Amino acid sequence: MNFELNTVNNVKDDVNVNPQLNSKSAVVEIFSAIIDGKDTSHFGKKVDKSVSYIKSLAEKASFNDGRAISELNTIQRYAIEPKLIEAIKIFEFMGTYKSIGYDVQPMMKTYKHESVDSRFQASSSDVPFATTSWREYPINTMTISGGYAIDYREVQSGNFDGVAEGMDQVKIDMQNKSVYYVIAKLYDAIKHAKGVKHFSETVGVTEQSVKEMLNVMRRYGKPSISGDYSVTSRLNDFAGHKTFGSNTIGWGEAVVAEEIRKNGLLSFYNGAPVVELPNGYNYTKVKTNSNGEKTFDLYMPEGLLFIIPKAAVSPLQIFKRGGMTTMTGDDIVTRQRLTRFDMELGAGVAEGMEHQIGLISDLDFEVPTL
Repeated sequence: MNFELNTVNNVKDDVNVNPQLNSKSAVVEIFSAIIDGKDTSHFGKKVDKSVSYIKSLAEKASFNDGRAISELNTIQRYAIEPKLIEAIKIFEFMGTYKSIGYDVQPMMKTYKHESVDSRFQASSSDVPFATTSWREYPINTMTISGGYAIDYREVQSGNFDGVAEGMDQVKIDMQNKSVYYVIAKLYDAIKHAKGVKHFSETVGVTEQSVKEMLNVMRRYGKPSISGDYSVTSRLNDFAGHKTFGSNTIGWGEAVVAEEIRKNGLLSFYNGAPVVELPNGYNYTKVKTNSNGEKTFDLYMPEGLLFIIPKAAVSPLQIFKRGGMTTMTGDDIVTRQRLTRFDMELGAGVAEGMEHQIGLISDLDFEVPTL
């Protein structure tokens, strides 16, 4: 979702928030349960009290009470943030993922291997000794945003359906934007790396290209295979399970065919775990496909298959800086009251370590850009 809070009547939520409100507050837990459609009976009398409190905040917010708006936004933030953080933990399969404070500068760490000629120590020897040096350097972060139009009158009446739908949209939107941002950074770093790199552009993802890349990347450690379903599902064919029209021909192990039927994907291919990266539809963007039909665009490029070894220090390093922040304002074009959620992310591939990630780019699909 793209919008601007283009008015001086914006309310930022870093001021005037009830200091007693936190993620463990009863009103937050009850609100989260209601939004998720969960049973609230075990909260007892606190449910009616919390709902009445939220309705009273919505009534004040409808009259532009800054404190009430901030408190409602904070309650929503506490409800969304844990789900979003859990969703983006998929980064742990791709690299090193860290959560840092607002006052901490994200620092990339890179290693360099050098050799020291022992002849400087003993004139009769010519055996080189290997040494490792490392350095850190700062990177910038990017703000990942999402939001929705909130109707305080609806909340005041006790109808939370619109809020529930809007919050779910925010979580999905920010999750997909976060993954796209990291993928775009990863693609750009590997393709344009100087020196040794393991990057392949092919028409379609072939069994030969995957095997060759796996053979190379296993030298760096046990790899995992990541990508959109469009490319990870190609591995099914390599495991002895092909589909021709309505006919399925299998020549591999029955357990493999059963796994594909249940999950749509292999769990492992040649010893490497297969991880499907989430890639949802962007309902705000419509495109025309090759058949001339209208369809929704996807957030993430479909044609990138990453072979990423597991290492103590991963070349791909991802930082979440601080927590989620919110603000509310009026859009002077649509006259809607918009609530926006922001999260800072930083990502990059350590300079000089790009060769430790393999990438196969299917030319049948578009590539990401930032």
